Amino acid sequence: MYIKNDITTSIVLWFSWRYIAFFFLYTAAAYAAFQFYGLKSLAIPFLPVGTIGTAVAFYIGFKNNSSYERLWEGRKIWGAIGSLSRAFAAVLVGGLDKVSKAAQERRIALVKRQIYFCHTLAMQLRISSAERKRETLAPEVNLVKKLCSPPENSQKTLDDFLQANLSKRDYELVRGVDNKALSLLRLQLDDIESAGADLQLSEPALEKLTEILVSLFSEQGACERLKNFPFPRQYAHFSNVFVWIFLLLLPFGLIDELSKSAGGTLVWTVIPFSTLISWMFITMEQVGDSSEDPFELGLNDVPISALARSIEIDLLQFIGAESVPEKLQPVADILL
Repeated sequence: MYIKNDITTSIVLWFSWRYIAFFFLYTAAAYAAFQFYGLKSLAIPFLPVGTIGTAVAFYIGFKNNSSYERLWEGRKIWGAIGSLSRAFAAVLVGGLDKVSKAAQERRIALVKRQIYFCHTLAMQLRISSAERKRETLAPEVNLVKKLCSPPENSQKTLDDFLQANLSKRDYELVRGVDNKALSLLRLQLDDIESAGADLQLSEPALEKLTEILVSLFSEQGACERLKNFPFPRQYAHFSNVFVWIFLLLLPFGLIDELSKSAGGTLVWTVIPFSTLISWMFITMEQVGDSSEDPFELGLNDVPISALARSIEIDLLQFIGAESVPEKLQPVADILL
């Protein structure tokens, strides 16, 4: 997630310099053909071009609103995961000093496993499994990797994390499972149901923990729905097609309009104006593209690694842990 109010010029140019160069040269070639080579027939009435531009603007607006809804839903889901995890830990640590040592250890183990669940889910969502997503978002993801040097998100990295943190029993149970975060939640639920007496919790507390875990199952499913169900290709594809149709026609419509102004002395301004308008439309198109998948490690994604770390800090402080990690800090104004 990019955290500054203003996006730096260098990042804007990184996304758009190729398009700016292309449309500058394309428009300059159209102007030269019209002005110096006498190809006056290149000029087309601006009215149909403007009508196309208006329709394209509405279409991009619809696409961008839909993309933003996916991004905001991802943030709401992780807000719910954080709230539920804190509630889960709060119930477990309530009256912790009044129970036996064995019960304390079992409760603390459940809290720690909840921390591992949050990190596992974040890492699982960052593992890119859809070939289409790698193709469409690779440039932006590569930019984030170049600026922030994040740890590799792979199945091997996830396995290493689980092996280093889980108990031997838990690791053996989740090692061969595809959905490891789901398996950790299932272990939480199994322990609550089978070891309720050992935890020395009241029946209402056990019921509350079960309700929280069931809600976490739902929130994980919502994350996977966003991750595995891509933004409908018909909207994304044709938005891109319509933008390019409009932008390729734009210089010829502007030439026609500007040739009628000030005796045709302003025709040259078609180059800066067409380039500027083209940049604006391409940028609007890219804004929607960058919000399609809120968990892809893109520039504007939900900072699930930072959110998982924040949950970890809160839960460790709940149980009075001596060693608590620092919050993740943004690198190059990007919070992962």
